[in-house]
Amino acid sequence: MTMLRAETRIALPDPAAVLRPLCEHMREHEAEVSEADGVTTIGFGESRAELTVEPGALSVVIEAPDLAQLQGSRFAIASHVVEFAPEGTAPAIHWSGDGAEPMLPPDFRVLSVTGVEQLTPHMRRIRFRGEDLARYDSLEALHVRLFIPPAGLAEPVWPMIGADGLLQTPPPEQRPAVRKYTIREIDAAAGTLAIDFVLHDDAGPGSAFAARVQLGDRIGMAGPGGRGLKQAQRYLFLADETGLPALARMLEHLPAGTSGLALVEIADAAERQSLTMPEGFSLRWLHRDGAAPGSTSLLTDALATLEWPAGEGSLYLWAACEHAAFREIRAAARQYLRAEVDAHLVVSYWRAGVSEEQHAAEKRKAA
Repeated sequence: MTMLRAETRIALPDPAAVLRPLCEHMREHEAEVSEADGVTTIGFGESRAELTVEPGALSVVIEAPDLAQLQGSRFAIASHVVEFAPEGTAPAIHWSGDGAEPMLPPDFRVLSVTGVEQLTPHMRRIRFRGEDLARYDSLEALHVRLFIPPAGLAEPVWPMIGADGLLQTPPPEQRPAVRKYTIREIDAAAGTLAIDFVLHDDAGPGSAFAARVQLGDRIGMAGPGGRGLKQAQRYLFLADETGLPALARMLEHLPAGTSGLALVEIADAAERQSLTMPEGFSLRWLHRDGAAPGSTSLLTDALATLEWPAGEGSLYLWAACEHAAFREIRAAARQYLRAEVDAHLVVSYWRAGVSEEQHAAEKRKAA
């Protein structure tokens, strides 16, 4: 196998003091770290970085089988050298060799709109075409980050990996808004995917994009991330509109004969969708009927009426909803599920009265 190669020599007042926490961090993230004859080797999958402490500098050589892995390793090393460098210093990093020119991040794709379908009054499905989508075709990581250019911008400007291996973001007036969404359908071989957008009256960047979208519009996509479907003998799903696309995708990929229940909160009967699921599955729609999203306890009230049977096989509970419901569902899961048998994933997709940026910051702080 022909390996690609990149190298740099980073001037640092105490390179060993930077290398130590860098290696510790990589070990925590399951990289393979070893040292022999004064050379530290860090393995990232099929790629390998060799780091050598020199007087006043850290020398780095990376080899990888393809450009995406080379780029990812360069970013991992460069970003953590900057992170662990002494306060007040700004290490100058200049890579030479393969892939030294600025380029899109390895997990980034540009998508073009090919179709729009109005599923319900407040749910719109947008179809996209892109290249090299195989990495996104997974039920274990359902979420992607969409990069939505400002309205009216003639030509989208995407984040790039610079010659230093670090992420270079566009200037504020050209910077895309970043929002998390779920891939609803994907055909990697055909290069197509679909994403469902909830249309809000107080539209954020994602909803506003979906409302004005035109064929040929372009957005960026990075990922995938998050967690998704786990194998179990029974399933319990809970979601509001924001979690419905992920729930629907998991339902249609469950094995035949799987049993379980899905509880879905929506605005009213007009928001119901036709969902594909195993014959042994039950679906209950919970209507707010005029109440504002995030103002009811429909999901948690329905959950409180359920029995938690033991001894009937493993149960996987998955929930995605507003923050208040998330807290109650998570507490119930921790109380009633069996630690050695069952599993759960309960996620707060949004929080009433709080912007998405604030909500994301709160979740990062809590984590």
